[in-house]
Amino acid sequence: MFIQVTGLDGSGTSSIAERLKNKSDNAVVLKTPSNEYEGRKIIDTVVRQDSKVANMLYYLSSTVYMSDYIKNHYDLKETDVYVVRYLIDTVVSNRVAGIPIDLNYNIYGNNLLVPDLTLFIYTDEEIRQNRITNRGKSELDKVLDNNSKRLRFLEEFKKLLIMEKTIIVDNTSTNFNETIEKTYSKILEYKRNI
Repeated sequence: MFIQVTGLDGSGTSSIAERLKNKSDNAVVLKTPSNEYEGRKIIDTVVRQDSKVANMLYYLSSTVYMSDYIKNHYDLKETDVYVVRYLIDTVVSNRVAGIPIDLNYNIYGNNLLVPDLTLFIYTDEEIRQNRITNRGKSELDKVLDNNSKRLRFLEEFKKLLIMEKTIIVDNTSTNFNETIEKTYSKILEYKRNI
């Protein structure tokens, strides 16, 4: 099964994906942009400043690569593949930046994998801010410090998420193990019903 894990940076997407992977004997966690995409800091600062479209294409390319990588290396009937940040993240962030991009899984004739399930992770804003401040804020993290932009991100996610294929995960609780158990239980229930 292909499960995309998304939410605002600092909401706990990577931590939750890693813990969910550990609940299964046959699961992996991948992220975009992957390690093959070096130079992200330059892309997010220098390139983005001069060309928002070039910045968008970098992230779009990393999504196309990830889709092809999964197709070439995993049997989704046998393996749960969790991908932290995927096409929806590129679309949302670029729409907020003013680039009219659609959530289209066919890019130049290359049909991207469509997620079977989405985990949308959210948390209290104060907790989210503490997490990203402690790890060090990137240039893109700082964009979300603006309340109106952060709300626009959430509005765009709301427009694009298919609720029948989405599990909303509240990562505000101090009991992280309970959050993981509840989420994994919902994933298993979703699998039984498809």
